Amino acid sequence: MRSSIIGLLGIIFLCGFTGTLPTTKFQDSRDGIRYAAVSIGDLQIMTNNLQFQNETSYCYKDLDRYCKHFGKLYNYDAAIDIEGNPRENICPKGWKVPTLADWEYLILGMKPIIKRGKEGALTYHVPENYAQLQFGGFRSHQGSFYFNMGKEGHYLTATETAEGWATVKVRRQGKGYDLIILKNTDKDRAVSCRCVKDN
Repeated sequence: MRSSIIGLLGIIFLCGFTGTLPTTKFQDSRDGIRYAAVSIGDLQIMTNNLQFQNETSYCYKDLDRYCKHFGKLYNYDAAIDIEGNPRENICPKGWKVPTLADWEYLILGMKPIIKRGKEGALTYHVPENYAQLQFGGFRSHQGSFYFNMGKEGHYLTATETAEGWATVKVRRQGKGYDLIILKNTDKDRAVSCRCVKDN
């Protein structure tokens, strides 16, 4: 079903399906960290940023206290291996890094108002932060430079694009939140992760 939604977000205004958001809680068996998740349509999405440590994960400004609140930051290689396949060692067992199609499906379910920006990019304005997305900023592709904590959240996908890599940016706008799909993210940039699974 999600594959048929690709492209529809930009041309159709749908009412979404966030009337009820059943919450589940679970523990990552690898490190004992507890997470919660909500259901949006037929997907569950974590309501905490992933904190799992691997060889390509970073804390904002290299400070542990930020990891505990905002989770780790991951680059493209943390999610996708050299053959282009999703890595199985980043999300908890049974969960996965969302594809761009998964994010489009989730955004559609958040009842967006769709606008086109000056450069032609689509902005999806949602009335509520249904998935409790956090403004954890990002780590620059140029090295150990960190930006925009408290102002923006950036989330990885498992989708490569012709321009680089697809990520999702969220920021507060008025009484709601704007979500923007970026398709030209540098693969060395490190961003937050929200794992998903099918209901």
